Amino acid sequence: MSLGLQPESLSHRQKSIVDWVQKNGYASIERMAEQFDVSAQTIRRDVIELSERRILQRHHGGASLPAGFDSLDYNIRQINNAEEKKRIGTSVAKKISDGASIFIDIGTTTEAVAKALINHKGLRVITNHMVVASILCEKTDFDIILTGGMVRNRDRALTGEDTSDFLKKFKVSYAILGIGSITSDGQLLDYDYRDFHVSKTAMEISETKFIVADHSKFNNDAMIQTAHFSDIDAIFTDLDPKEDINNKAKEYKVSIYVAD
Repeated sequence: MSLGLQPESLSHRQKSIVDWVQKNGYASIERMAEQFDVSAQTIRRDVIELSERRILQRHHGGASLPAGFDSLDYNIRQINNAEEKKRIGTSVAKKISDGASIFIDIGTTTEAVAKALINHKGLRVITNHMVVASILCEKTDFDIILTGGMVRNRDRALTGEDTSDFLKKFKVSYAILGIGSITSDGQLLDYDYRDFHVSKTAMEISETKFIVADHSKFNNDAMIQTAHFSDIDAIFTDLDPKEDINNKAKEYKVSIYVAD
């Protein structure tokens, strides 16, 4: 199911409502009115519009995630924190030289990195993300390699053991990786166990490992242990993390770059 959404097509409050419901599963009209400091009637109008566009499911007195949310989730994540992800992408692109070899992971923030790299020259890119490949193949001087693997329809990802095995054939200068959560004890966590082996292999074949994550990923709720600060070189984000994460990064000599 395709939403055909553009980030600018929703108001700031509507984006915040979507994010709130996504995190909580369900939210009442009264609770959202209190949260966003507007009238219940205003929230109700927003919920009706979001329901008509199949972004949320409207209920009497509230809203929830729509049926078949897994297939919509990626579209919603593209909307959430879109400007912050764009800034992160620009920050990463400044660290990549022309002609570099790169692995680019799945995710909406890695998409933003791909868009920011479009003005580079002669890049050699391996990716397991069909969207990233589509963005970068516009450049005729780029070499783009799309991994094999099982297609996960909801986020256009190629994943699984076949993807991991394919990556083992290569060696790259940079791995640009998304993540579900960055914890105060230096753990890097994700949501889908099928992505674990791909991330692990990408780190093994790369000289420099970059994690890209907006501020919502700090101490977020995820359960798959993917890596640790000891495995990476830098984190690119949009807000300075709390002291505990900064201290742990210093302990493991991980650079943290906060996008302008």
